[in-house]
Amino acid sequence: MYIKQFSLISLLFLFCVTAYALDLNLTKITNKNDKINIEYNNTLQLHDFVLVDGNLISPFYESKGTKYYFFYFLNRKLKQEIIDNVSNKQKVINTNARGKTEYKINKCNIVKNPKTILAFMSVIFNDNIEINCNIMNGKYGLWVSWPSLKENNGWRKIFDIKDKSLKDKIETELLKYYKQKRNDDKLKKE
Repeated sequence: MYIKQFSLISLLFLFCVTAYALDLNLTKITNKNDKINIEYNNTLQLHDFVLVDGNLISPFYESKGTKYYFFYFLNRKLKQEIIDNVSNKQKVINTNARGKTEYKINKCNIVKNPKTILAFMSVIFNDNIEINCNIMNGKYGLWVSWPSLKENNGWRKIFDIKDKSLKDKIETELLKYYKQKRNDDKLKKE
């Protein structure tokens, strides 16, 4: 009987620790010129959301009549938290929250006839937010292009990872994953 109770307590503890570890804590939100900027875990910065009829809309680009969104909320609670903060002026932001930012590579779609974009990829942070990115080929080699919007003076970032070591680690893994998938696809064709 004691073993069963201990096991249940252990499972409950493990569940709580896991749930806490996967949380993204809203640490900053600004609403300037109807553009909503969000920061999670004092690390992930997402810019240029808009609130339309009570719905939070991610920035996107359009190609051939199709909208491609840069960000996806996988957790409705996180999305609702932003809507509540902006529309009701509620302040439930914990600026001191320092949750651990976890990530996993979600997709890698290699472009068949690449020019500069070699692959469309995405990263999921803490099982809550999916960020689309691209593998690019530039004059200095391969690099990761995070969401940005074209403006008159060039490109403006709408996503950033403030922790440089985390950003470097993610980008290294994205490039490695892309190269492996590209090599695997070549082997399948032979």
